[in-house]
Amino acid sequence: MRIVLEKGDSEEQKKMAEALLANKVVCAIERADYSCQKVQKSDDEVAKAVIEVVGLFGVSTQWAAVYRVLVDFCGWDSDFSRFCHRMNRLLKDVRLERPCNYQAIQKPIAANRIMGKDFQDWKNYQAPKGDRVFTRQMFIARKLLKLLSINA
Repeated sequence: MRIVLEKGDSEEQKKMAEALLANKVVCAIERADYSCQKVQKSDDEVAKAVIEVVGLFGVSTQWAAVYRVLVDFCGWDSDFSRFCHRMNRLLKDVRLERPCNYQAIQKPIAANRIMGKDFQDWKNYQAPKGDRVFTRQMFIARKLLKLLSINA
């Protein structure tokens, strides 16, 4: 017997899977893979798109949306420091009002669980009414995806 747990499964389904596992009836439990398809984008393409979306930032923490898109779709390093270092090297000749830094990415991700999840989870997330933070992040992410011609 094989059980596949997927996002959206009810608590009852999860408990039944745990019970079967506990009784050693299950051979394997698999989790569905929701990873995003990676695309190849040149540094020039990324720089041009990022420069445009950074101009739309209301706050510096919107770098988290840029981080999410580039990590999930373009294969950028998920380490915050290395991500910022690469971004700042890429935009070294651009004067930014809100430069990329560790805190600008880490702060929103630490403050809201959904921010640390991949973009597929973002798409399925129903933000509570009045949650302007996630809405602003999603706006930047979608704009960047559009500028990079990535269908998500």
